[in-house]
Amino acid sequence: MKLTHTYLLKKNKSIPIGMVLFFFTSIYGNSQIYLQGFIKSSSNSEPIPFCSVLVKSIDNNIIAYSIANNDGFYTVDLPSKHKKLIIETSIISYLPTIKEIDVSDSNVAAYTLDFELDERLTRLEEVYVASKKTPIKIKKDTTEYDIIQFKNGSERVVEDLLKKLPGITISDNGTIKFKGKQVTTLLLDGDNVFNDNYTIGTKNIDSDIVESVQAIEDYDPNYLLKGVKTSQDVAINLVLKKGMSDISGDIEIGAGLKDKKYLRANAISVSKKLKGFSTLSYNNIGENLSPYNFSSNSLDIAKINEANQRSTNLINKNTFNSVLAENRTLINSNYFASFNALYKFNNKLSLRFNYGLFKDQLKRSETNDTDYTFENNISINTQENFVKNPFINTFDYEFIYKINKKSLFTAIGKIDFQNITSVSNGFNNGIAFENLSKSEDLFFSNKAEYTYKFNNTQVFQFLSNVSTNNVPQNINVFTNLESFNQNIDLKKSVINLETKYLSKIKKTEYTLALGYHYDENFMDSNLNGITIENQFLSNNVYYKLSKIYFNVNYKYNINKWQFSSSLKNELLNVTINDFNLDYASQENTLLFNPTFSINYYLNKTSYLYSSYNISNQIPNISKTYSGLLFINNRTLLNNSFNFNAFNNSSINFGYRINDFYNLFQFNLYTRYGFKKYGYINKLNVNENTDFYTSIVDVTKNKSLNFGLDIEKYVHVLKSTFNINSSYAIQEYQNMVNNSGLRDNTSKTFFGQLDMRTGFKKAMNFNNKLLFNINKFETALSDSNTVTTFQNDFSIKYIKDDFQFTVNSQYFKPDLKSSISGDLFLDTFIFYKPKSNKVEYQFKANNLLNKKVYKNINSNDFSTSIFEHNLIERFVLLSINFKF
Repeated sequence: MKLTHTYLLKKNKSIPIGMVLFFFTSIYGNSQIYLQGFIKSSSNSEPIPFCSVLVKSIDNNIIAYSIANNDGFYTVDLPSKHKKLIIETSIISYLPTIKEIDVSDSNVAAYTLDFELDERLTRLEEVYVASKKTPIKIKKDTTEYDIIQFKNGSERVVEDLLKKLPGITISDNGTIKFKGKQVTTLLLDGDNVFNDNYTIGTKNIDSDIVESVQAIEDYDPNYLLKGVKTSQDVAINLVLKKGMSDISGDIEIGAGLKDKKYLRANAISVSKKLKGFSTLSYNNIGENLSPYNFSSNSLDIAKINEANQRSTNLINKNTFNSVLAENRTLINSNYFASFNALYKFNNKLSLRFNYGLFKDQLKRSETNDTDYTFENNISINTQENFVKNPFINTFDYEFIYKINKKSLFTAIGKIDFQNITSVSNGFNNGIAFENLSKSEDLFFSNKAEYTYKFNNTQVFQFLSNVSTNNVPQNINVFTNLESFNQNIDLKKSVINLETKYLSKIKKTEYTLALGYHYDENFMDSNLNGITIENQFLSNNVYYKLSKIYFNVNYKYNINKWQFSSSLKNELLNVTINDFNLDYASQENTLLFNPTFSINYYLNKTSYLYSSYNISNQIPNISKTYSGLLFINNRTLLNNSFNFNAFNNSSINFGYRINDFYNLFQFNLYTRYGFKKYGYINKLNVNENTDFYTSIVDVTKNKSLNFGLDIEKYVHVLKSTFNINSSYAIQEYQNMVNNSGLRDNTSKTFFGQLDMRTGFKKAMNFNNKLLFNINKFETALSDSNTVTTFQNDFSIKYIKDDFQFTVNSQYFKPDLKSSISGDLFLDTFIFYKPKSNKVEYQFKANNLLNKKVYKNINSNDFSTSIFEHNLIERFVLLSINFKF
């Protein structure tokens, strides 16, 4: 008989005495074992409340007794002296059921035994059972949400739905976290269709086709590692509604004033052999339905995972940052197409492929007035108009071959081509300029993985990874005084071979990894049309890293304690040639990177955690070149380099509660970090140029962070409250003009209070309040402090097939500044006639027609008043056809 651990969450007015005793004994009675489970009807799977549960010894004597609650859940303490027990159910409307269990395992404190009862043939006329379906169920590593109890009808896509589920948070770039852990995979009925960039699915899949949502902890796409390797990754599984087959989808077409256009078409296919999702969209209303981001410095998930395989983009940095959301700032013309499919040839062979096409035209007008506060005060005024044209073509595949029950082969490949052209023009302190830049990025990657499982406790793996990345870049700058051209060519090749041995026996788990890593980098650059005294105007750098490494990961569980440690041992051979300086260096270095962590589980829902980490790293090629790089009309870069390992240390403490039974999440934490050796930034600034030099040297960088995150559903108010707050202190050094080395301190407080109601009525509210305080202190200089305030409020009226939403946002860039705050108003109307697959939507953005947003930026040496244009007021009417 299979025994599982199951937890229950419910939203009702009272908690039965049995449940109180269950939690009390789980916290304070470690020596007592207990039995729990659900009792439901075999005909319709509905819970059976108030069913008696009798615990009998083998000789049929009753030794314990319990009664199920309203949700059919029971719990009962078991005497420790018995090894085998008989469990019997008893209720007048159902036939009794008897099961026998073995409770001889001394390492198990809780057993789960579920019952499905057959209804008696005798009909009782006056019996009425009212029961509520459980909103959240937890079974082993899977948390399942009954989404009907969290939806209010305003959810259009999966991302809207996930934002309402307890324990799930979504960042601005679409990445998802569950209970603070990173979600790495989005599954459709258990299959990985989207690979890394799962935001394609969350931003585009219609929420109406989803039956339930499952969060799967300890997730690993390699099923042979299950039970042998513990993973910190999480997968979100979308359980589709029954009857989903063939092809279904929707097409939305919209048009509005000021030539606003909107087109979105989605199709999903679900069958035994094929699962696929395709999307095609165009809009110029500031929406980005793709995973690619060119309006801020946030990378898409795939690029984050490939960071060690890619070169640095030095010219086309994302410069469209804003504290406002993209639907206010992103003046775009966005095309996006994505095709994602998983085909199962048979039980052993499957092939997944993903294709993406992205094209956009982004526009921005900016004005920046900056006052530098050191020595001789300098004031700089810049006005600039940008047009950026990104283009992406990407294709990746995954081939999975289940050789037999013990062997698995996986091959993953990717081709990614990116092209960005940018044009900007304006004035720098009255001097006209124009920047023309072009950057290409061609990336190839091939991975192979072979897994062999010796038995239930031992696994062997061989992994290989080969990749190349070419990034040629060019910029032309024209001013009233001069013109020049900057060419940069970056190339990177990576080979990694690794063998792993994994084992998990009872309370002990460990992994041994032996591998070889080869990383070769080239950088060539030329700056033409300009002469700067005592500076190199070209670069020719060769950087090669080869290393043999041996990594050990160890984990041990005893009672309520969990001890984890890892040790990365790397024998490095580093070759660096800088032909400008006639500098040639070959270093042999042995690096150790240890990590230790301890968790103490107070009960089933809360635990204390701590960790200590030492990280030794070496500089990458973007910090080794000595010649000048011009990346726009007034910004120059170079480095003062000497080879050394960077030593970073960090220590973390925290206390976390994940109590889904009471819809309560809590996380209190502190972190301390220290860097002995690293980069010191030197800035030389005048009216015409900003000259940044990165210096590798001894540092005194320290950071101290405190944080508190709370999420709680208050049943009396039918509302969910979220509190996210953090306070950070950072000590760092820099140099500005002739200042010498400066010791600086930044102090940052962030606070957010979010409240959303869940009334079973037509009208609901959502309010989000944010404070952000940044303070910079430098010896012998006045401190800079900026306090930002933001409040978002929305009211939603939903009645039958009609929805009406009004959103307001208020921003005050600095509470002490004379700069006035900005108020934005938007409205959204949705109507879906009954028994009709057509939906009508009306959207009106920026009703007050704010055209410019003004903000204040501050650091330890300057204060800037920064403003940029906004998407002007528009209205859009769209029709959505579902098929």
